[in-house]
Amino acid sequence: IHVTNLTPPPKRGKVKGMSGQFAGALGALLDATIRYGPYVVLCPTLLFLWYAWWVYKIWEEHFAGSRLSRRQIASPSNRNPPDVKSLESNRDRILASARLHPENFSTCELLYPLKKNMTSEKREAARLEARQKAKRLASFRAPRLNEDVIKGSLATDKAIELDMDHVYVNYFDFLWAYCLIGPNAYLLWLWGVLSLWVRVKLHKMGLIRPKPFDPAEIVGKLCLEGTLAVHYYARTDSDSELGDIAGFFFQDFPYIDNNDMARTCDLFAVDIDLKTKKMKKAKMDDDIITASEALTLLWFNTISGNHVKLHALANWGINNEPDMRDHNPFLLQNSTVTVMYNFFGFTKFVDYIQTWKNWGLMVETWNPNALLGVFKHGIADNIWAHPNIEELIPHSSFVRFICLLRPLFLSEFRKHRNQFPGVHGEAMFVGTVLHSLDHTIMDVNLEDPLWLDVDCPKFGRMAELGRIVKVGFVHDLPGLMFHKRFKGAKHPFYESVYKKAAKIDRWFADNMDTCIIK
Repeated sequence: IHVTNLTPPPKRGKVKGMSGQFAGALGALLDATIRYGPYVVLCPTLLFLWYAWWVYKIWEEHFAGSRLSRRQIASPSNRNPPDVKSLESNRDRILASARLHPENFSTCELLYPLKKNMTSEKREAARLEARQKAKRLASFRAPRLNEDVIKGSLATDKAIELDMDHVYVNYFDFLWAYCLIGPNAYLLWLWGVLSLWVRVKLHKMGLIRPKPFDPAEIVGKLCLEGTLAVHYYARTDSDSELGDIAGFFFQDFPYIDNNDMARTCDLFAVDIDLKTKKMKKAKMDDDIITASEALTLLWFNTISGNHVKLHALANWGINNEPDMRDHNPFLLQNSTVTVMYNFFGFTKFVDYIQTWKNWGLMVETWNPNALLGVFKHGIADNIWAHPNIEELIPHSSFVRFICLLRPLFLSEFRKHRNQFPGVHGEAMFVGTVLHSLDHTIMDVNLEDPLWLDVDCPKFGRMAELGRIVKVGFVHDLPGLMFHKRFKGAKHPFYESVYKKAAKIDRWFADNMDTCIIK
């Protein structure tokens, strides 16, 4: 009896063929790796070496032999930061400027409170207490065990004025920043400006429109919700017929006119109705300013003459000395990033203007030196005393957060001062919390760059720059490979400050940076 096996035999030839194909592919891959592998490794290596050489040439031009460590007495930030300009001095300057333009200011009700002494004993005591808390150690090195008094390389007198871009960085830290910050910053502005270019073209073709807005409302936000609030100086009396009006005064105000010249006006004044939080009126020397014009002027000042003061003072709140690698590496990283971003913002920013001209976003005659003039004017003008700013707390979430957090920050700084040798607490607060939130809130205040009127016959040049800064230099940098927030920082000082800040306002707390990184 023959039993037939109905099960088909395995297809050994096919399996063997598949194995052979796999082995052949693997062999080809290995052969290609051996043949081309060195080139795959060599090309990126050569590209990086070229990039490192290019970065070295920049470092050599701007840093090697031309900048000083903060340890050295000739460094501007070796001394203590300069005092803010006193309330009395500011009051006298504002009143003197107002007298130069009687047609616009002689009947200004908001100038009357400036003639009174507005400094209370309570505010003066708080100012002196904050100064003690912010006091820095006299050395850049960490204190040794049982060492009460440190005699170091820092001077005890005060600098004459602020300086934004002067701190030395060694080449390897410079290269680190160009590898881990530079490309991210470049991609941010490139994508933002390209998007703006497309929107501008579509807008000119009538295919899109800016988001609907009320310029008087945006002016109110720029004055109340941001660092321009330091220019609040007066408020109408409770029985005033004008209503509840806050006066913001900008004496010796820098701007760029449509002849591409940097200029200053004697007095720029903006009245904000605290009930509606909108602009009531604005005046600039002998001219009445529209809400749209005021929007351009205030935005330009927010991103230039006012903002550079924060960058400049931040140099007193850092320590990028090599000793910090062991003592406080997070401080060293933050300090290096801050110094580099000050370099990017002051020295390198104007180099991009020609590119934006070529793209048609700025007129061909736009003068980069005019912008540098505004930067320098804002820095030299220093920071104005603003003891009355607490009156705005009920009307501004930004002012409320900053005023409540500042004393808590300085108290924590005093507890951890030994971890931050050579660092001035107030400058550190400005260069971390205040600077980062100024960016965050300005981004919220100006939702659409097309709100800035580039066709304005008086202030169109500033609107052109203002649009570009909004889309390319206000947001957080994408793709950073290091930590830069108070939230989540693995250091007891930053952790403690964040916890206290979050109890005041979590949204602001979550956006606090530990360095200048935008």
